[in-house]
Amino acid sequence: MAKKKIIKKKVTPPPEEEKKEEIEEVPKEDVDAFDLKEAPVSEEELSEIEQEIKEAETEFDEEIQEERYYVVPLARKFQRVPRWKRSKKAIIVLREFLTRHMKPEGEVYISQELNERVWENGIKNPPRKIRVRVTKSVDGVVRAYLA
Repeated sequence: MAKKKIIKKKVTPPPEEEKKEEIEEVPKEDVDAFDLKEAPVSEEELSEIEQEIKEAETEFDEEIQEERYYVVPLARKFQRVPRWKRSKKAIIVLREFLTRHMKPEGEVYISQELNERVWENGIKNPPRKIRVRVTKSVDGVVRAYLA
């Protein structure tokens, strides 16, 4: 067998002076461009859409008939399906659980926050159980939130 030649090259790091110059060139105004402390606080500064959402939230708070907290076991059901369908099945199991326990007259809504928590670790690895806050309105519509 032929011997392999090993060629050693010296790698010199770039001078530190150039790096310092690049850091100093960033203006201070750009650093604070995304400061959220200056977000609009009063209702006058809110847009029309934001005001409508705020009004809808206040109306919804008055309509709540009952509120409950549950720890929903998801693992028993989603372990019976293939791995690539588990989070999807977990959402279906959650809806079935809420339908069974809250007896809705309308639909069952799952909040965006709760949905993101179930899908947080991808489709193959949802949480085994999850704590939810469930509200039922006067109209019979059930809404689930992350507790």
